[in-house]
Amino acid sequence: MSRHPFVGRAGAVIAVMTLALATPAAASDLDSGRLRDSSGLRDSGGLHDSEWALTALKAERAWKFSKGAGVTVAVIGTGVDASHPDLRGRVVRGKDFAGGTGGYGTRDGGKAAEQSTHAAGIIVGTGRNYRGDGVYGLAPKAKVMPLGVYRDGKPLADPTAKAIRHAVAHGARVIDLAVTSLRPTPALRSAVKYAVGKDAVIVAGAGDNGKIGNRPTYPAALPGVVAVVATDKKGAVWTSSHHGGKTLLAAPGVAILTTSGNNDYWTGDGTGFAAPWVAAGAALLRSEHPRWNANQVVQKLIDTADRKGSAGHDPRYGYGVIAPAEALADRAAPPASAELSAPRRHPSATPDAAAPRTEDDESALVTIGVVAGVLVVLAILAVVLISRRRPPDNSHRG
Repeated sequence: MSRHPFVGRAGAVIAVMTLALATPAAASDLDSGRLRDSSGLRDSGGLHDSEWALTALKAERAWKFSKGAGVTVAVIGTGVDASHPDLRGRVVRGKDFAGGTGGYGTRDGGKAAEQSTHAAGIIVGTGRNYRGDGVYGLAPKAKVMPLGVYRDGKPLADPTAKAIRHAVAHGARVIDLAVTSLRPTPALRSAVKYAVGKDAVIVAGAGDNGKIGNRPTYPAALPGVVAVVATDKKGAVWTSSHHGGKTLLAAPGVAILTTSGNNDYWTGDGTGFAAPWVAAGAALLRSEHPRWNANQVVQKLIDTADRKGSAGHDPRYGYGVIAPAEALADRAAPPASAELSAPRRHPSATPDAAAPRTEDDESALVTIGVVAGVLVVLAILAVVLISRRRPPDNSHRG
């Protein structure tokens, strides 16, 4: 038997306390790769497992900073099916400007491959369908405003111009233009210029005619519009993407799984599937930095994009593939008055220490501190109690 039984007991207590306090930190580490949120954004199987774009864009890291709350994204196109389970509660009242969908734009009258419901799912999908196994968007707490501009299966330029003005007048801070045409009307040019002047971020697919003449498409080619090209799972530009000097950014746009009309889902390719990711990324930044103007938001997406191809602006990738998690982690505000330009610095130059600590990081530090404190206190108690139990010195007895 030990001469000082408290030493053994103290060691056991320390071991038990250390294990008990360290276990939550270990569990936190195991859960760090999962989606956890009271709103339903959690680890799920089913459809969510097929959303490769969310993984490529590091959505879970981005959501530690922002999920787009308080930002409305206008989706201008065929109307949005507001009854879809993954979109319920995320679609605000819109308007139909072409007599195609009627009502408030909350029905989608487009062809299967052209529906604006696809864009809405990419932007604000909640994943609530199938008990949490549905489709998620990149900005799941933002809202979309559906504005219809299609008639007889075709987008109309002048109704598109009216829709742009309506979006700005009704509080949309980001506009996703799910329309393309070969010729812009004066009204469309004027509306885009007006929206830019009113501090809206305007996004559109660069076009899907890269193999058939590569002619510019509108409104993507108009000044002030962020023209987006599509990339595949390997990061290569989709072969049919329009390319040239007007392209600004790239985003996933091949084999994109998203919502569709009639409570269904759709997998599609094209720059129209890429642009909503950029619109959603802009929504995340506008939510996190409400005082930044539109140019600052777009410049941050440029500065932190994953550079591809040639240095600076590349005719196929633009300034690179958006990296919303990096854009949110880089807190430095671009100059408010500057025009859009080449990347001001490569994201690799941003020190990791500059990124704000997340809740998980802070919890881990607190746990480590508590464990260390408990160990010190128990060690002191052990020393004190052991010294008190030390046998008396008999060397001076007669």
